[in-house]
Amino acid sequence: MHRRELLGFISNARKRVGLQGGRSKLLVQVGHCSMAVGALEVLNDLRREVSDEIVVEESGCDGACFAGPKVFTSDNVFKASRESLSEDLSFNWASGVSQKYISDQHRIAMKDIGNMSAVGLDDYLDKGGFIGLATALSLLSDDVLNIVEKSGLRGRGGAYFPVHLKWRSALSVESANRVMVVNAEEGEPGIFKDRHLMEGAPYRLIEGALISAFATGIKNIFLYVNAEAELAYQRMKEAVDVSVREGFLGEGILGSDFSANIKIIRGAGGYVCGEESTLLNTMEGKRREPRLRPPFPTESGYKNQPTIVNNVETLCNIPYILSYGDDEFRKQGLDDCPGTKIVSLSGKVDNPGAIEVPMGTPIAEILRVFGGVEPEKLTGIAVGGPSSGILPSEKSILPIRPGLIDDNSVMLGAGGIIALGENRNIIDSVTSLAEYNSSESCGKCTPCREGTPRLLELLALSKNESPNLNDELYKLANAINQASLCGLGQAAGNPILSLLHHFPGTVSHESKAKGS
Repeated sequence: MHRRELLGFISNARKRVGLQGGRSKLLVQVGHCSMAVGALEVLNDLRREVSDEIVVEESGCDGACFAGPKVFTSDNVFKASRESLSEDLSFNWASGVSQKYISDQHRIAMKDIGNMSAVGLDDYLDKGGFIGLATALSLLSDDVLNIVEKSGLRGRGGAYFPVHLKWRSALSVESANRVMVVNAEEGEPGIFKDRHLMEGAPYRLIEGALISAFATGIKNIFLYVNAEAELAYQRMKEAVDVSVREGFLGEGILGSDFSANIKIIRGAGGYVCGEESTLLNTMEGKRREPRLRPPFPTESGYKNQPTIVNNVETLCNIPYILSYGDDEFRKQGLDDCPGTKIVSLSGKVDNPGAIEVPMGTPIAEILRVFGGVEPEKLTGIAVGGPSSGILPSEKSILPIRPGLIDDNSVMLGAGGIIALGENRNIIDSVTSLAEYNSSESCGKCTPCREGTPRLLELLALSKNESPNLNDELYKLANAINQASLCGLGQAAGNPILSLLHHFPGTVSHESKAKGS
């Protein structure tokens, strides 16, 4: 179908769903973060108090979580009438408190979040939404796949596997019933990027999933949302319903002959469900435990069909690539991992929130520019969640990138950075990570089931400076990593290995771990 016709469909939809009567729009940033500080109350109060000439809608949080509750408007008329509102109505203007915070970033997946309605299709279309899909539908599916390959896009869920290779793997299997699963489980502590995307840009996720489905000949898409992410689920459900109603999802998408459906599934809960084969088991009503591989999901996944599992952030990059081109996407980031990464920043920082920066950005820059904290004042920096480890402050010069960023045991993972205050005990921090891994173990394989509790026992002994613990901890952590079945166990020893490598002498003074 010609691109002009597809763009005409979008243009007609903009006229149909657009705001009528020239009224101003006020956006209250309601996210899972700002709800805790009264954003819903601000939304309801504004709806009661403002003039009928002003439309009050919800948007997602723009990532400056520290400044909530926030209100965005591009119309200065409303700002001038602020004094007419109740004195008890307390909020911040997003343009004032988070403008520089956002302008210092390079946003692709998070573009315009907070500045557009969460589920109002008109705002997304006004900001160029679904143009990437229109571009894709005007090409052959192989052409779309080649564009994604040239972009160098890697998965953003933690493994950073090249997206095009996963797609081609599924395409290499002869089947008329390939399936796509969007992994929105995001069950690990310190990670909240995917929730921001689903709450603030649900149509971008839908568009990215549809482009991916078109490129791989898929008709059935499953969105697997963490059972605790209630707001993300509600926003996605409404966006899916609107998309079907307006012709952006379902039969004859954008007036073309391409059809695809999205079904939302609530996750079973638990960190291990983020592992793709465990996720597929829970979709089928089986125990939340990983499958033996091979076969890989792209060969035999959901109900034995070739299945592509992509992360939310991964898919939210694809509309940009199709809209602006693979060359534009490659202008940011690293040669072997172009583009940006959303980082969930928390802990002992002045400005906790979700930020999007180019791959290769030094951790120290993230902490200083966005966190408002000097790395030298920190005891350590926990990077990548419980599947990773802790860096000393002097290692904050390291850039964020795929794989082991310290060439030892610390990896970026899904993109969490937690700053540990100067009075934080490192062994206590490592113990917290190890406890989480132990409690989340599904119990299927012996190394993880038996090894992770033993690590905790040894860490408890370390407080008494027991001799020769370093060697035992080192051997056990490596054994768990090398012999476990899934990603949880294969990284469960990393917090301990990072402790031994980066904080030598912390556990005991009588011996020293190999390689530390």
